[in-house]
Amino acid sequence: MTTTPAPATTPTSAKPAVPHGSWLAAVAVTLVLVALGGRYGFHRDELYFIEAGRHRAWGYPDQPPLVPLLATAWSDLTGGSLWAFRLVPAVLTGLLVVVASLTARELGATRAEQVGTAVATAVTAVFVAAGHLFSTTTFDILGTATALLLTIRAVQATPEREMRAWLAAGLVAGVTMEVKTLVATVAVAALVGLLAAGPRDPLRGPGPYVAAVVAVVLAAPNLLWQTAHGWPQIEMARQIAAGSSGTSTDRWLVVPMQLLIVGPVIGAVLVVGLVALLRTPRWRPYRWLGVAYLVLLAIVLVTGGKPYYTAGVMLPLLVAGVAAALRWAGPSEGRTILLGALLVVHLVGTALITLPLSTSGSPITRFADGPNPDMGETIGWDQFVPAVMNSAMAEPTSTAILTANYGEAGALDKARREGTPLPPVFSGHNAYGEWGPPPESATSVIVVGRYPDDVLARWFARCRVVWRVDDAVDLDNEEQGAPIRACEGRKASWSQLWPEVRHLS
Repeated sequence: MTTTPAPATTPTSAKPAVPHGSWLAAVAVTLVLVALGGRYGFHRDELYFIEAGRHRAWGYPDQPPLVPLLATAWSDLTGGSLWAFRLVPAVLTGLLVVVASLTARELGATRAEQVGTAVATAVTAVFVAAGHLFSTTTFDILGTATALLLTIRAVQATPEREMRAWLAAGLVAGVTMEVKTLVATVAVAALVGLLAAGPRDPLRGPGPYVAAVVAVVLAAPNLLWQTAHGWPQIEMARQIAAGSSGTSTDRWLVVPMQLLIVGPVIGAVLVVGLVALLRTPRWRPYRWLGVAYLVLLAIVLVTGGKPYYTAGVMLPLLVAGVAAALRWAGPSEGRTILLGALLVVHLVGTALITLPLSTSGSPITRFADGPNPDMGETIGWDQFVPAVMNSAMAEPTSTAILTANYGEAGALDKARREGTPLPPVFSGHNAYGEWGPPPESATSVIVVGRYPDDVLARWFARCRVVWRVDDAVDLDNEEQGAPIRACEGRKASWSQLWPEVRHLS
């Protein structure tokens, strides 16, 4: 009977530090994101986060509190500058590249494989796209990948270092749960992976359970808030599964989208890496990571989650895939040139789709808006705000603005803080619904966005369209062509109407 060889015989403490090539990849992607951070405009989610952080709470209907609080604080500190605001996600993406190299190191990768993993991470589409926006996804991917790195370290730690490693994993997981609760699902997937593929010995000690307690304690404020409010995030998950989000995907597309969100070349690396983790003797001690990815993918598929929910556990697959690609190239100059050419093609395609390289409204931007709808959501707010302002000024009896979604409300609230003459802004969408309705004195309002006519007829005696939003570039985003109405003669009190106005999506 033969035994499976371990992927490396050198103890972790003797392994080389992060190679210079990995640092170069991290710095390169950070500098690119910094250079382009000020292009186009704020994303609707960024506008929402900045306002949400002004309504401090232990949780919100659609997310934990950490990112909104950070977004508000950083926006105020940087004076509302878009370029400065996006310095944070750029740096986080650079750190993710370093975490990828460290993950490769923990899995016994060679120096070249560490650098290759760092480069692959730096050009992976979903990571680059997230790095351009101050979003929960950006923080969550880094937090999840770091927690997984520390879990790998804990699983293979010596007894005297095991508890310290598990505590670190629990600490990072707990903080990440204040960004997104998704990391708890990743922990479940990792547990199933260890039980199914081993090693199981680490599960017999107290470490994993201490880590779980630490994570739950750190996540408790948001968990208690959700419990007190009836767990609106569960309803949010249902709405996402039903397709209410702009980045929702039909369940049958979740698996093929795994390749699209990373890009075609890195998609091939991902698939090869998954197969290698599950079947290759070199990676036998880490087979549980491949199983964990499949378990998480199955959970996303069954629950109707978004394809990028698996992004935080992709790094081990990239490690194994890069190792296979480098072995395939070997000493062959022709194969090495081919790999380099494919990487360049991938890099150009990824950059055009995920980053604001061309002018808004160009053919490139229009094309990119298909696979990357977040691109379009950063364009048009400069036209949207004056349209609403002009409508409000033309209707002096309107004393409040009611918007259909939090992006509209966030853009108008930001404009009001910067001195634009607008009435107070209200919305029933997600956390805005928590912040209450307009005052009862507001019987005439400006209604912005896509409210159905029959709904408005139940709320007001008269509504007429006074303007339509045109973002001037004809992208297929949510605001293109949205009506702006002047509505009068409210038919019931706001306290009676508000439960119907409020909605999650």
